[in-house]
Amino acid sequence: MPDTKQPRRATRSQVRQFLAAAGYEGTPPDDLVTEYVELVSAAGRPGLPRHRLAVHLTAQSAGWAAPAVVAFEEAWREQQQTRAQASAAARDMATRDAERAAAYVAGVWERTGAGPTWAELGDELGWSPALRARIIRLLANDGVLTYSTEPRSLAAAAGRIES
Repeated sequence: MPDTKQPRRATRSQVRQFLAAAGYEGTPPDDLVTEYVELVSAAGRPGLPRHRLAVHLTAQSAGWAAPAVVAFEEAWREQQQTRAQASAAARDMATRDAERAAAYVAGVWERTGAGPTWAELGDELGWSPALRARIIRLLANDGVLTYSTEPRSLAAAAGRIES
């Protein structure tokens, strides 16, 4: 069954708030507000990723011309595809490097009495800086590593490395 749910139509007040978030200074004229109603309606609630993307596209547009909703939807699909690819790549690396990561972290603890930084672990295993945090969180969720908010708290999970 096709999705027939239409976005709720944005109010003029919501459009003015949107334009302010995009950097418009002062009170936008009524014709500009009208031009943005469709885009703001498609963008959804403030703070959500779709809304942030629409604000970004608006801030980048020349002369406050509203980006076409079709262009916004295409940018959203591309962004989602990029996120899905990054997620899959992180999962592949977490699976591939789980034992090496635990061994490296345990070795750093043994030598220094503290864990490595996330950057040090990523450098050692050749992880992209853009994916390091995601990989480490996956390894923690998988029970391979643990960490806290304390600096250098990254550790191999109990029972992961045999002495």
